[in-house]
Amino acid sequence: MAASQARLRTGALTALAKGPQSRAELARQLGVSRSTTSLLVSSLLAEGVVEETGDDVEGSKPAGRPGRRIALVAQHGYYVGIDFGRIFIKTAISDANYRIIDESSGDFDIEMPAEAALDFAAAKVEQIIAASRVDRRQINAVGIGVPGPVDAATGHLHAGSILARWVGTDVPGGLSRRLGLPVYMDNDANLGMLAESTYGAARNANVALYVLLSIGVGLGIAINGKIFRGATGIAGELGHVVVDEHGDVCRCGSRGCLEAKISVHALAKALVASHGEISSDEMLRKAAAGDVGANRVVADAGALVGRSIGALCSYFNPEIVIVGGELMRAGDSLLNPLKDAMRRFSIARATENVKVVPAALKEQAELIGTLLFAGEKSRAASPAEQLFGGNEHE
Repeated sequence: MAASQARLRTGALTALAKGPQSRAELARQLGVSRSTTSLLVSSLLAEGVVEETGDDVEGSKPAGRPGRRIALVAQHGYYVGIDFGRIFIKTAISDANYRIIDESSGDFDIEMPAEAALDFAAAKVEQIIAASRVDRRQINAVGIGVPGPVDAATGHLHAGSILARWVGTDVPGGLSRRLGLPVYMDNDANLGMLAESTYGAARNANVALYVLLSIGVGLGIAINGKIFRGATGIAGELGHVVVDEHGDVCRCGSRGCLEAKISVHALAKALVASHGEISSDEMLRKAAAGDVGANRVVADAGALVGRSIGALCSYFNPEIVIVGGELMRAGDSLLNPLKDAMRRFSIARATENVKVVPAALKEQAELIGTLLFAGEKSRAASPAEQLFGGNEHE
């Protein structure tokens, strides 16, 4: 019995190391009843190991005192996150419980060479450290999200990434040397899934898919709250599923990849004949406002990606599909045809109870994920990695 209690205690503390959790979320992760979890939490509260945060659990109780999330006490230090988007860069700094202290965003040129981009990112990090007045000696780690697959063995970008000029560059090592801090990197869709699993729409899901629709197309997969990356980090490259073998050549070398057909840039280009030159942002604004042409290209994109998601539902049998990224600004113009196609191109039982929802964390999911990833890797790092950065990989 004592050994069993010790294992539960260790499991609860491990789960809480990811950030604050509700009692229900802890019960799900530990595989025990809510009453057992409540007793365990009460014991940890009495020990002073954990505390109730000020964050109410949404929908926890219809009346009376709302449920509160549980967090580890006396976590020290800070995390920095950098989200390299396709057209922007976002940075944030959080405390050890992932409460954001300060954040910023700005334009980013995806064609920028790697070394120049690392100089640019390092300057952004220095600015946010200065603005937050955080002692850099208390920063535990930096997390980076990038729009491309990250090799599980080396931590470097795989060939075929949107950031083609970065392939072969030690991005985490280069940024670590500039900042004097440990740096860890992962694919942005994986990080969006990590954030949605921890704080967003997939908190209570055993199997969840996160579809990121932007200049590229990404997929994050979570199974029992853990991100599934595959054998070498390539899992989730939904954008490079071939949907038209006679289509345009994709940057990865294949023809007719999903990404080449439905990226926001491709959709804006499809409107040139009827609307003249139009930016992807303007295309999305027009779609949300009800423009017939913009709605048509967005609806066609939703149907095409829905077909691929339907196949994924037959493979993974998820409880929830979360859709994020800039393309979600189009709202129901995208989601309704996506849902219809998803159900047409899957086994009926695989999709009949699947919820399809916008990202609860909206376009902040990937940035929040960088902070969570920094914490996760920092806690698991070897002493050498903690001293010299995240460019040594298992």
